[in-house]
Formats: sequence, C-alpha cells, structure tokens
Amino acid sequence: MTKYLSLVIIFFTISINAQANLENYNNNEIKNFINHMHSKYNFDKAELEKLFIEIIPEKRIKKYFKKAPERTLTWNGCDEKDKNCTNYKKLFVTKNNARRGLEFWLEHDKDLQRAYQKYGVPPEIIIAIIGIESKYGTRTGTFKTFDTLASLSFGPNKGRRSNFFKTELINFLLMCKENNFNPRLIKGSYAGALGQPQFISSSYRHYAVDFNNDKKIDLWNSTEDIIGSVANYFYKNGWKANQPIMSKIIYPKSKSSFVDNESKKSYLPKISYLDYTHHGLSSDIAIKPSSLIAIIKRKENNKNIYSFGHKNFYVITRYNRSRLYALAVYFLSNEIRNAKSRMERL
Repeated sequence: MTKYLSLVIIFFTISINAQANLENYNNNEIKNFINHMHSKYNFDKAELEKLFIEIIPEKRIKKYFKKAPERTLTWNGCDEKDKNCTNYKKLFVTKNNARRGLEFWLEHDKDLQRAYQKYGVPPEIIIAIIGIESKYGTRTGTFKTFDTLASLSFGPNKGRRSNFFKTELINFLLMCKENNFNPRLIKGSYAGALGQPQFISSSYRHYAVDFNNDKKIDLWNSTEDIIGSVANYFYKNGWKANQPIMSKIIYPKSKSSFVDNESKKSYLPKISYLDYTHHGLSSDIAIKPSSLIAIIKRKENNKNIYSFGHKNFYVITRYNRSRLYALAVYFLSNEIRNAKSRMERL
C-alpha cells in the first residue's frame, strides 16, 4: 500500500511539473527555437519538445543571480571587520591549493608536459586554472545544464542576457550531439559552466580538445582532455611560450602619480616599454623596447603595488575578465611552481 501511495505521489508531482513547464515553455518563441534547431541542425522536434516538458524548475537560480549586496573586491586589502569585502588572495592563493596543485602535477606530469610541448602553456598555469575553477575537479556544478540554459533563455529566469544564454543553449545541444552526450544528464554551474575547467558550451565547442584520442571530449572525467583543453584555450587566445606574465616596476617616487594613473587604464597591453622608460620607469627583467605592456595595480596589506602586465597576463583575463582573477592564477601558479622546486631540491 505504501509503495502504491509513493508511486501515486511521484506521478502526481511529475504531472504538476509537466503542467507548469507547459505554461512556462509552451510559446511561439520556443516553437521557433525548436524549428530552428530542426531545420538548421537536423534535431528531432519531438525529442526537443520532451526536453522542455521534462524541465524541473530550479529555484536556486534566482538566488544565485539575485543582485548581491555591494561588496569591495580587493587583492589583499580587506579589513578583517569588513564582512562585505572579498579578498582574492586569501580566497585562492592558499597553502592547501598549492599543496593540492603539486599533487595534481605529480600525478599528471606526463600529460602536463605534453600540453606544454604542444601549446607552450606551463603546467602550473593549467593547474592553477583547474584549482580555482573547480577545486581540482571536486566542484563542477549540480545544476542540470539544459534546464538552466532553457530557464535563462525562455523560462521564468529569463533576463537581459537571454540572447547570450540562447546561444549557449544552441551550443550545448550541439556539444551533446557531437560528443554523444545525453543532455538530460549533463550538470554544471548555475550559469551553465561545464566540467573541471568550467567552460561555457561555446568555449567547449571552440577550445576543448580530444587530448587522449578516444573520439570524444570529456571535461569531467578525462584529465588528458581537461589539461589539453585549458592549454588550447590559452594558446588560441594568444599565449606566448616562455614569455613573462608580470614583472616588477622600478620607478622614482616623483613618478608615483603617473604610475597610478596608468594603472587605471585598460590592462590590454598597448603602451611600449620604450615609452615607459622615457617616463623613468624600468623593469627588473630584460624587455624589448617595442614590447607592449600595461600597468597592473594590486593592494597588499593596504599598500598599493604596481607591476608591468605583459601579453600573457592579458591572455589570462580572456579566461575570466577580472584583473583579480588573473592575479589569483598568476600567484597561485607561482606557489605551485615553488612547491615543486622545493620538492625537487630535497
């Protein structure tokens, strides 16, 4: 009797969800979307309709996309009493992240070296990305990606970026088709980021690579594909092998205001090193006069620190456009590299 009652409840719940989805997703916009996917990419209409009907409303999405309270974002300058301050350095550049990064390196050294030889991206950069994005694969997201992208494109969570999410939904379905994935089973972040490197669907299709030659690209379970794909992402966005990311600026106090003003400009490197030397600035490393650089500002314990940002710093911001994110990748990668060097000296 109990078993029968449970089945009735489950059926009743599914029926309610299906009815709610018909109200949310049974409209001309979705019909046009299904027709577009059928005519342009030969998707089965009935199968797409089933995917929309089967959507389970996800209440958590609104919580994550709800406008957050005003926060101070800083590299390393938060006051301990300031609860609305995010300290990127303390969040990501930790002993635990460096230790786990070293463990990842030792376990996957062969594939990391192969990626370095092919794409020119150092192992520690690849490792830092995986560590920051998914805590070395332990947090890849619990949201059903089709449901998430459909909700953000057409459903109750549709907002001003609906066209972006609609494009990602198209890419998600194509990604599943190309890799023989079941779209019902794929899970990611609340915004549709996927796998250990947290690629959005369009990035998955454009940058992810089959690095173990098994005829599919798996960014959840194939460490080879994950490593190769992160390296390819950087390579395709202009990473320069064996070139610096940041370097120290040496300048007289009289140029402090000039340096600070320059740091407020874009971190796209577009001023030549020669131009900066004419203003009395120099680097602690050898730089070609024609090299384009930017000035990057960060706060260390309430003191402003300035560095030259090279092309590779800018490339990191193509993965995530935040300057603080790029700093986190750079400094965590240094900690991982230093841990590896200490181990090798023992």
